[in-house]
Amino acid sequence: MKKTLLAALFLLLVIPTIAQEAPPPPDLGSGMVVIQGLNGPQGLHVDADGALWIVDSGVGGETAIDFINVNTFEPVEATFGETSQILRMASPNEELELVATLPSVAAGMDFIGGARLTTAGDAVYATVGSWHISLGEDVSIENYTSVVSIVDGEVQTFADLWAHELANNPDGTENIESHPYGITVGSDGMLYVADAAANALIALDPETGGTTTIAVFEGMPGVFPNPWRGGESITDPVPTGVVIDDEGAIYVSLLSGAPFIPGSSKVVQVATDGTVSDYATGLTMLTDLQLAPDGNLYAVSFGMFTEEGPVPNAGSVIRILDDGTPEVVIDGLPFATALAIDENGNGYVAINGIAIPEAGMVVYYEALTALEGQPMPEMGS
Repeated sequence: MKKTLLAALFLLLVIPTIAQEAPPPPDLGSGMVVIQGLNGPQGLHVDADGALWIVDSGVGGETAIDFINVNTFEPVEATFGETSQILRMASPNEELELVATLPSVAAGMDFIGGARLTTAGDAVYATVGSWHISLGEDVSIENYTSVVSIVDGEVQTFADLWAHELANNPDGTENIESHPYGITVGSDGMLYVADAAANALIALDPETGGTTTIAVFEGMPGVFPNPWRGGESITDPVPTGVVIDDEGAIYVSLLSGAPFIPGSSKVVQVATDGTVSDYATGLTMLTDLQLAPDGNLYAVSFGMFTEEGPVPNAGSVIRILDDGTPEVVIDGLPFATALAIDENGNGYVAINGIAIPEAGMVVYYEALTALEGQPMPEMGS
């Protein structure tokens, strides 16, 4: 269903497998690990100066709060703390700088904190948190389920995405929930956010933080009856990454909801009138999308789940050509969550972006956009 379910599925399906037989170590190819010891890296961004920014989701804290199990929506013991972090690295292997801390909630086996970030001038903008109507109409955590701005290390709410969901419920389902995730700045100066739980693309006014729904993403064919969609076998699209090209065309990656059927994920294009059309299909569990200096889109595939469980080291980076044809440029990645590409085509990939403390890493690929592409494997092969 939502992004937080991804972590729950990992723990429910992967941990028992690891306990019985350790998965094979990943083959990072030409990649070099430049950051490790992270707690669920969710977002990467390269700024105009070539510095890398990282959002780490954190591990909750010491303050007990009321929260829910993201699978059952039943009450669950949870903790809160300012353990989600925004980090900056000036160049590969430079010392990390802690820029700001953000709220993080550990609810059962899910860590929910910072998700994605972007920069505009002197400000940094980040998406943070998730909220469901069963928790009440008022968010009890400051700077949560929102887009925050960070200027000179000071964090404050820039746009309240929960308020937008509560007032508008863009997808029209019975599930009132917001999880602001992907974020980018358009050539018009507006901020654009992919809300993974509201299933919508939302524009933010850079002056006021006011919110406007730009597009709504329709549900996808599912396997199980969806109680939020009239019991029909429809799964949520779950938008994750968003990019805008120089001509103003908007592209959004869709994760697709559980059970994450291989080949059911896709990249869509959003027209100026909000019309959504398919751009690249037949993909699996897309968690991020970037536009590279070679003019191509690059998507991140988290991995793959089959009837037998998770496939070890099944994450990848995918190049999407102008005609929508996808090709694999990096494969064999464990639980890939995010990608950033600099102006020279070098890339950073976040791996192990799941709820295992200190397992997260960032891998650097020199000349990523020059890597030879391989045909997409057939599903099940």
